[in-house]
Amino acid sequence: MLTPALQEDPHYSYSSAQPSLQHESAHNRVIFGDNLAVLHALLPEFTERVKCVYIDPPYTTTYSWTEPATDLGPTGWLDFMRPRLSLLRALLRDDGLLAVQIDDNEFARLYLLLAELFEERNLKVVCVKMAEPTGLKMASVLKYGGLPKLKEYIILAGKSGVRGLHLERVRKGGWDREYNLFVGQVSYGEVRRLKAIIAKPDRSPADVEQADAICARFRFEPMHSAYRRSAPSRIGQEDWRYRNAWRIVRTCATSPTAKRLADARRTNLDAACGAFTVETPQRKLYLIKADYNPASAQPRMRLLFADDYLSVHPGDFWSDIKTTGLGDEGGVDFLNGKKPEALLRRIIGMATSPGDWVLDAFGGSGTTGAVAHKMGRRWLLIENGPQCHSHLLPRLRRVIDGTDQTGVSKAVRWRGGGGFRYFRLNPDLEHD
Repeated sequence: MLTPALQEDPHYSYSSAQPSLQHESAHNRVIFGDNLAVLHALLPEFTERVKCVYIDPPYTTTYSWTEPATDLGPTGWLDFMRPRLSLLRALLRDDGLLAVQIDDNEFARLYLLLAELFEERNLKVVCVKMAEPTGLKMASVLKYGGLPKLKEYIILAGKSGVRGLHLERVRKGGWDREYNLFVGQVSYGEVRRLKAIIAKPDRSPADVEQADAICARFRFEPMHSAYRRSAPSRIGQEDWRYRNAWRIVRTCATSPTAKRLADARRTNLDAACGAFTVETPQRKLYLIKADYNPASAQPRMRLLFADDYLSVHPGDFWSDIKTTGLGDEGGVDFLNGKKPEALLRRIIGMATSPGDWVLDAFGGSGTTGAVAHKMGRRWLLIENGPQCHSHLLPRLRRVIDGTDQTGVSKAVRWRGGGGFRYFRLNPDLEHD
């Protein structure tokens, strides 16, 4: 159902010659017009249907790209944001997520406003590293002794709290040197099978027997020795470590119960056995290095694989997303206004599934729509400035054609497809 307040202009609508199975051109929409009026117009069709809203609103200025920006001041900015956030809340599903990116200038006021609309217990705050301590800004910092601006905030809000998120783990900053033992005589497939048995809640005695058979063949060697022996000359040690992380391990202490079980099993092991398993009363299965010192109260005996611990949950401080060298993303130049596609991929990915609706009421250069499209989500973009036609539309066409291989395209294996419809707000209905 399309509200009469929105009028389609087929001249700007666009679809691929070979539509993707993930997309239908009738779903995705670019809407040109004042976002307050557009959000009102979307209520009949989209109330409580949007799974994720991301907005990057103007920081303390009026939302106008046809006139010079005007500093609204704190009260004016809140008056500008309040009705828009209220409408976005109405469009949000009960299990949906609102993500608002903001800087220091309006963070406190925005947080209090969202606490009023959603209740403070339903808010979370993420701090995102958005710049490096380099460049022209550092000249002033060094001269006057100030602090460079390196971060922004994303305030997350949900009607019933911020929950049910699925964040991909991120690679740690460097290799943990505790992982220094190379395991030989086993294949990648055998290690995968071993880990599957460990993770299996209803493992059988036959599963445990198979795990023991794999562990028994483990042969340990110092990692630096294995590197010198086996690494091709063109591969550096750091690359070699990560390539072989599936068979590099460390030892650590374990629980007294696991040690007692290991002590009992160890007495009956073959001398050539490299490792074995113990299963606790809670059905946890541990890998034990066979040559540990049983006389020690807390011997380093449990084995942990490096590839299971090379990544961490990003938490509420996101410092891993590259924020420099983004000029070519999407094939558009949008000075100081373009957010990294990787950032939108994380937000959309943690809150939605393919086919869910994603909305951005401050469409800008089209980053949200581009990433949502590549990820197989349905999307709504609202924009009122000239960059809608100079930046946003050309960018989305390149995404649909498959010629945009920047940003997250390679990570999500984007090849093109789908489309969007273009609507204008009935000019008689525009208001501030």
